[in-house]
Amino acid sequence: MDIHQKPKHFVFVPGSFHAAWCWYKMQPLLNKNGNTSEAINLPAHGPDTTPISAVTLNSYVDAVCKVLEKYNKPVVLIGHSRAGIIISSVAEHMPDKIKQLVYLCAFLIPNGEPMVATALTDTASLMVSNLIFNEQEGWHIPKNEIYKEAFYNDCSEEDVFLSTSLLIKEPNAPVATPLTLTDNKYGTVTKAYIHTTLDNTITYELQKKMVKKVPVDLTFELKAGHSPFLSQPKQLADILLKL
Repeated sequence: MDIHQKPKHFVFVPGSFHAAWCWYKMQPLLNKNGNTSEAINLPAHGPDTTPISAVTLNSYVDAVCKVLEKYNKPVVLIGHSRAGIIISSVAEHMPDKIKQLVYLCAFLIPNGEPMVATALTDTASLMVSNLIFNEQEGWHIPKNEIYKEAFYNDCSEEDVFLSTSLLIKEPNAPVATPLTLTDNKYGTVTKAYIHTTLDNTITYELQKKMVKKVPVDLTFELKAGHSPFLSQPKQLADILLKL
């Protein structure tokens, strides 16, 4: 590492159905040379017991903002998949706390739109055609027979086995909530997008369309599926450390 490079603080926000556990390979690769990293468990995910029907986009955003408040320096905020809408909203609330937003094969949604509208346009996505929705209880989850191909198509058998046993239902409200983003807050934060070219959940085509619609400052590509933190942790860490 360049001795003139200041230590970075990485904060990870997991995508739908996942929790902080999914970043376990990344943290040892990043926590070096003064760098630190933290993975967040969102409400109704991991050990958090918030009822799924009570979770809103604001509850997600508040949970991340609480974490950022304890840092006295701006962080690199990384959002995977659905967490794209969370990190965008957090940047609107506290732009000064963020050094850079990193969208890891994540939803990059414009002001005034909900994530679900963009997600449903991805006709090649295995996720879109295989979701189970429960309107009454307020959750959705993919059919378990597509877990491997949708999320972990380039992962080891061990990672597939562990991850598929840990996936949980996702609240409906956050993904249906239109985003409120302004140029003078969200717009001031530096943004990077990491494309995953073998992605069966948010296809590479949709990723490129989103970046065309909402431009970012930097883009990177990984020849990976939807979970590069499991399949290519070293390559992903190299990108994050280079930012």
